[in-house]
Amino acid sequence: MKNQLTGGSALGRVRVALLTWYATDHRDFPWRRTTDPYAVLVSEVMLQQTQASRVAERFPTFMSRFPTPRSLAQASEAEVLAAWSGLGYNRRALALRHAAAEVSKGGWPQGVEAIRRLPGVGPYTARAVASLAFGEPVGVVDTNVRRWLVRRFGLAADSPLRALQALADALAAAGSAADAGPWTHATMEFGAAICTSRAPRCDACPISQGCPARGLATAVPVPRQPSFAGSDRAHRGALLRALTGRRGHSMTMRAARGLLPEAVVQRVVDGLVRDGLLHRSRGRLVLGGAPATAATIGS
Repeated sequence: MKNQLTGGSALGRVRVALLTWYATDHRDFPWRRTTDPYAVLVSEVMLQQTQASRVAERFPTFMSRFPTPRSLAQASEAEVLAAWSGLGYNRRALALRHAAAEVSKGGWPQGVEAIRRLPGVGPYTARAVASLAFGEPVGVVDTNVRRWLVRRFGLAADSPLRALQALADALAAAGSAADAGPWTHATMEFGAAICTSRAPRCDACPISQGCPARGLATAVPVPRQPSFAGSDRAHRGALLRALTGRRGHSMTMRAARGLLPEAVVQRVVDGLVRDGLLHRSRGRLVLGGAPATAATIGS
């Protein structure tokens, strides 16, 4: 992949320009003010498939309720799911609780590969935690970063993740490891605020000089999410939100049928039970997995 755009000196110039820009021009989110690995992990899990503005509203409350890995691990699944309600993709909350339990027992794993072994942590999240919390000079490639890498370095829109990750790692290593955290934040912020999908702000771009896409940028295709309205995902979210607001976080199946279309209610309930997001007890639907499972996870 190395060419005149991706040589060592070129990467160094891009890195310096982006860090200089980020130092004075970025959105102030609460998770950007800390290097605590637990807070970083919570924020990164929340940010998966959820808009940053929405996470910014919920992150402080969640951290106040569960300020340490131990406090999250010791909470019931129902408590965690209730605190997570409205963020979507609720299995993330249970995986985060599993990860907190492991950290509480064994401490924080060191290095990307070790962090990846935490429950619910994939390659991207592991790299984000490693760089933001532990100062490891590794690159991250999310949708926003992928877009600007493709444009700025003249790459094919369908470039494989492996190649993009190698470029991101080279950029992360092209400067001081002391800037590992700010660099990761800068790469994500730049794609979200400047090199946007539909209307890139080339006039405000700090790395526009030499950019082959300047004034010519086209959309970089990303996998499309199925429509949310009327989907099983929407129905699952509606039922879980209803359960979080009920006394004891429970309701009858009859009440559930009053919330969801008859044609989908059984399938939705069965799926939530299968995923450990609710269980049946004495004829009622109860938020969270079965008690025996919850006790094992939190011990």
